[in-house]
Amino acid sequence: MATSPKNSGTAEDLMKLLDAAIGENDGNSRVTQFIDTGFAPLNEALSGRPDGGLPFGRMVEMFGESSSGKTALATEWMVQAQKMGGVAGFIDWERSFDVGLAEGFGLNSARPYWLYNKAETWESGNAWAGKACRAIRASKAIPDSAPILFVFDSIASAIPMSMLYDAKGVRREIDTFTMNDTSALSRVTSTTLKVMAQYCEEYNATFLYLNQIRLKIGVVFGDPRTTPGGKAMEYYATNRISLGREKIMLQSKGGKEFVGQNIKIEVTKSKLTKPFKKTELRMSFDEDGVARFDRDYSLVELMLEQKLLDSPSNGYVTWDGKRLSKRSMADLIGAETGLREKLVAMMFPENDDATA
Repeated sequence: MATSPKNSGTAEDLMKLLDAAIGENDGNSRVTQFIDTGFAPLNEALSGRPDGGLPFGRMVEMFGESSSGKTALATEWMVQAQKMGGVAGFIDWERSFDVGLAEGFGLNSARPYWLYNKAETWESGNAWAGKACRAIRASKAIPDSAPILFVFDSIASAIPMSMLYDAKGVRREIDTFTMNDTSALSRVTSTTLKVMAQYCEEYNATFLYLNQIRLKIGVVFGDPRTTPGGKAMEYYATNRISLGREKIMLQSKGGKEFVGQNIKIEVTKSKLTKPFKKTELRMSFDEDGVARFDRDYSLVELMLEQKLLDSPSNGYVTWDGKRLSKRSMADLIGAETGLREKLVAMMFPENDDATA
């Protein structure tokens, strides 16, 4: 009766054979760098750490209803990427980005620190971003550790090439569109985004896709909301950020006046931490009607809600033995060095090095 031969090789022998046959293992895909969103609770919801934020080398989708702050938030994050020594870019499928307003947020609109493209099609916008990332990293003009952030606005407004041109390359007229064109965007995202995910990692870039909300017809039970572009972004995005809004009305002599809105944020997907974490960010409007995010006021409200600050009465805070209004406390955070960091450490005691 034949017997099985005894193992004669070693793990070291196997390693040598594998190295010769397939090479070494690829590097770890763990995210170690982030673009700070400017709001520690949102950083923590996205990445599991208050000093984190938008991940380098990954795709992120942010979607919400009209005027829920998508472009304003994206603009502030582009500014932050520039402050970190990096480059920001904007692909404007909607043809609605106001560079003048963005400069008011602090955006440096000069090339090569900011790149802008009114892409004609979904394919051309994504290809343009990929070429730009390749050129930026190849130039070595910015450190490898500096961020590249490209914002795509928005998936819902992007036109697939097959919808715009026929097989001969002739631009189609609107009256030639058919039901087949309705699903064209979903089909092209499924083929394009898998390549864009590789671009993100290869060039250590962050691609932020903005999207809108649509309602499914006939849904009685469950959430009727959906996003254009099919399911591909749900699979390839490391984070998906859902935005809602609640109006802030104040009583005035002429009745109630709209002064701002609370942006309700939910991270519905995260490959970095537990999903479905929520936070809120207050958006106010200045005298010129430009939206501004009041992060310090939002921090005060969140800490009151979590009972991390003492409140002698509604609308007031007790801090350092003094009774302050929420507005005064927020102003104090902005004025007193180190106070914001101290409060963030109170919210996230497991991370003593957290920064807002």
